[in-house]
Amino acid sequence: MKRILMLTYEFPPIRGGIGRYAARLARAAVEIGHDVTVVAPQPAEDLAAQDRHTYPFGVIRYPGRVYTVIHLLSLLRRTRRWSLTTGHDLIHAVDWPHIMALAFINRFRRIPFAATVYGTEILSVPHSRQARLLAVRNLLEKPDRVFAISSFVRSLLCERYPGIAAESVAVTPLGVSEDMFEPPACQDDIRKIYSIPEDHRILLTVARLDERKGHRTIFGALARLPEGLKRGITYLVVGTGENHRYETELNQLAAGCGVHVVFTGSVSDERLRSLYAQSAVFCMPGERHPTRIEGFGLAYLEAAAHGLPSVASRIGGVPEVVLHDETGLLVEPGDQPAVADALARLFTNDQLCRTLGRKAREYAGTFTWTRCAEKTYGR
Repeated sequence: MKRILMLTYEFPPIRGGIGRYAARLARAAVEIGHDVTVVAPQPAEDLAAQDRHTYPFGVIRYPGRVYTVIHLLSLLRRTRRWSLTTGHDLIHAVDWPHIMALAFINRFRRIPFAATVYGTEILSVPHSRQARLLAVRNLLEKPDRVFAISSFVRSLLCERYPGIAAESVAVTPLGVSEDMFEPPACQDDIRKIYSIPEDHRILLTVARLDERKGHRTIFGALARLPEGLKRGITYLVVGTGENHRYETELNQLAAGCGVHVVFTGSVSDERLRSLYAQSAVFCMPGERHPTRIEGFGLAYLEAAAHGLPSVASRIGGVPEVVLHDETGLLVEPGDQPAVADALARLFTNDQLCRTLGRKAREYAGTFTWTRCAEKTYGR
């Protein structure tokens, strides 16, 4: 048994991939016998009672929400205080602010720690103003142990940070929660809620409204489909964003693509499971970005858990979770004609759609949080 201290600036009820990773990894670590304490932000109200009821591990809250530069000094003070707390076998920084803080502290006092990398921070953090200010541009070389969420992320890390010993980097793929494989306890009538005709098949994207997620590519592909096929598809776009110009552009593209499109905004976890359960195809053909990458792609596996084949791009770690012609169809980033061809294949060939969906579900079943915890912490 290890006594693990997990440091994060993102944790439920704050929504986000890193927060979900921290909560599920901590739960799985406890289930295989470890003692875990998570230090996480408290957005507003006192969450102590809720945390005790929700989690089988300890949660220590500090005031705050999403990290910004104004929190730098308090981040350093808090990280130093907790990292010097005795009794922990492993300090695990699961986000870049705490990696940066521990890298800075290690300039003055040796504190062994581990860190998780997801991909984007490999490209962006070394050039950040804060890393320059703290003189820790090589901060990802400071952890004693690094957990990369995919083989792609591991390769990128070792390429960009030659000072890292390859043997110190472990590939720890994320997991799919068991409830994703179960029908929703109370399934919403998605067709009624979103005014979807009974004879329409649903195409689904679940992602932040972000330029690199490929929404524009999808709308361009939909516009290329035959008119008869367009009339039988509803495209559900799940997610929100902060780029209002981009959202306006997407609404314009939706109006001109010839397909019934619904922007659902943010949805609850239970509603999301209903959306997966009632959709036919998942599509998220990511686009290249100079500073951000798709290190893994958990949404593809969550869709796969519901028996959905995916249309995705050969980008980042995505080919590790979507296997071409086995669990979905892969295209080159930004290739609208290829996405259109892939969608046409799936929507006109029910047998292919079912076969890929069945294999996708089987493959998703191999990605568990227990396996992630074992690869991260051992038993």
